[in-house]
Amino acid sequence: MILRVLTLAGGIIGAGVTAQGPGFSRAYVFELGAAERTLSGVVAHFDAAARTAGLDREAVLARLRGSALLERRRIDLTRNVERHMALEAQVPRLQTAGPFLRRYYLLRAPDAEALRATVQKFSPTAPRSRAEVIFTAIGFIAGAAFARLLLWLPTWPARFRRRRALRS
Repeated sequence: MILRVLTLAGGIIGAGVTAQGPGFSRAYVFELGAAERTLSGVVAHFDAAARTAGLDREAVLARLRGSALLERRRIDLTRNVERHMALEAQVPRLQTAGPFLRRYYLLRAPDAEALRATVQKFSPTAPRSRAEVIFTAIGFIAGAAFARLLLWLPTWPARFRRRRALRS
């Protein structure tokens, strides 16, 4: 009886955790979109300033040397430009992906800043969509199987010895 209750508890915990997957990935895509829009403005402003000076982006970045402040600014601008280019490629792909593929992309190559912001702002909800119900069912089965395995492992050596003794 206790094994069944603990297995059920493992399934419920697994279901609760995985049910949040689609909602979390939606919130993550929203954060990525916001970051991409913000960086788009920063990069556009930087490019406009470079054009006003009669230079291109790389030339301006090369000239930002000499003091610690300029070097720090150059590093920040380079990082912003690189992140903007990465987000420009990633955001449309994530916005058009379904919940399962979106979850895959999130686990494969997350953007650390957007992930951190999503974790801070995310609040769990009950499953409402078909994808969330499917994730919940998968999580219940996986959680119950994992709990059952954890409960079975300590008894395995005794069962193995008992079977060996019966064969002899």
